[in-house]
Amino acid sequence: MKKLATAALAAVIPLSLSQVAWAADKLQMPQQGTATYVTYYTSHSLANLDMGEVGSEALLELVGITRNAEGQKFFDNMSVRCLFYREAVGGKDKGSGACTETDGDGDKVFITVDAGARVHTLIGGTGKYKGISGTAPFTGSPLPAPGQGLGAIVVEHRVTWQFK
Repeated sequence: MKKLATAALAAVIPLSLSQVAWAADKLQMPQQGTATYVTYYTSHSLANLDMGEVGSEALLELVGITRNAEGQKFFDNMSVRCLFYREAVGGKDKGSGACTETDGDGDKVFITVDAGARVHTLIGGTGKYKGISGTAPFTGSPLPAPGQGLGAIVVEHRVTWQFK
């Protein structure tokens, strides 16, 4: 019985220590800073409006995950969900939308998207992100579509944030 208890502790202690280390990292997110992170998105169209030669409109849902390109804990391994409105009219392509990025604790960062300006704007959050604001200029590169009616894109962000 004593061996079983020792084995159980040996299995639990590393998990507990990693959770303590993660909690310590969370508390150390600077009140302001910059980071580079990459989001890998897949998308599907919720609705399309074909306007013939004039153009088209579409409402897209994008989901993905983030990876901090600098190895930092913030803006890393977050799930992302966005709603995006795309307009292609008169040879001009533009779009806007909003995203929620959620970390492993369930805390969220809320973001708006301006595709024309190629910038995400941090407008708030929950938990450890409450009061966050900032901007994240971005560049994107399309990836091969994972299936019919689906899209994929990799987007690199250079975020600058502060807490109010």
